[in-house]
Amino acid sequence: MSSERGVAASSVTVYAVVIAAALVTVAVLAPALASVVQTTEDGDPTVSVITLRGGTGDQNVNSVTEDLREARTNASVEAVVLRIDSPGGPVDSSEEFYLAVNRTASEMPVVAYVEGSAASGGYFGIAPSDEILVKPSSTVGSIGVIVSAPLSAVERAAQQGETFVRSGPDKAQVSKDGIREDIEVLQAAFVGTVMQHRGDELTLSEEEVASGDVYLGAEAVENGFADDVGDLDAAIERAAALSPEIEGDRYDVDYGTTSFSLGVSVDLADVERVDGNIIYVDRSEPDRTEFVQPVEYYAVWGVPAAQANANVTGEGVVLGG
Repeated sequence: MSSERGVAASSVTVYAVVIAAALVTVAVLAPALASVVQTTEDGDPTVSVITLRGGTGDQNVNSVTEDLREARTNASVEAVVLRIDSPGGPVDSSEEFYLAVNRTASEMPVVAYVEGSAASGGYFGIAPSDEILVKPSSTVGSIGVIVSAPLSAVERAAQQGETFVRSGPDKAQVSKDGIREDIEVLQAAFVGTVMQHRGDELTLSEEEVASGDVYLGAEAVENGFADDVGDLDAAIERAAALSPEIEGDRYDVDYGTTSFSLGVSVDLADVERVDGNIIYVDRSEPDRTEFVQPVEYYAVWGVPAAQANANVTGEGVVLGG
């Protein structure tokens, strides 16, 4: 394993919401699982299991970040298992996820267990883990960035320059060239981070990693995206074995709570169609007056291929990473 410890649409008319399970009411927080701790009277050290199911949006990441902070500040916790099933999400919150995992891994062993998928921003977040365990059906990879911006923000840039008095020529300006430069920087940082943490295990070149391909569990082990095939119990045992503070099987396990939220609100009347695990939603709001971020960057797996590599799709500029 690598010893180094270390970046991976708002106003488009139609966008896709990726759901990795059966259709559910969006923005629903999964019922918190009661904290299950195998306690003993002699105060054995603890392996903390922290679970993230869903996208790496603000709500999920904030919850997991807090769980990781609690693990670091709990004197009885000597190792962490990060159980994950995530297609990724916005770049900024995926970075927060990565930073929290990286900090935790600098203080105690962290083993990631990919319960379903760890793709794009989801994989970015677990890259600092000491080891990554997968199931044969797990999906990992999709290293890349997608940019979404309203076409009007690009096409009307010159007009806006004449309408507003600006403190500088580039203040609040959006251009395709600028977007492309930003996505190249973010992509390079994402790939570089994966290479930093997994480079010693990867049999793939940096160009192959940057291609954005995804791999099932066994193939991920072969090419170095993961370390071994195993279940949650195997991940717990491995985390305990990596900790110098844990002797043999003398440890407790705290299964904590489950963090799960899709992070968006969908009115059924807005749903245009459903294609497998993807819901297409009409979110056009012509009368909307509050501020909308003109450009957003995503590290997410599941965007339709027809949109992922297009220069202009619908009313948004979409650039594949």
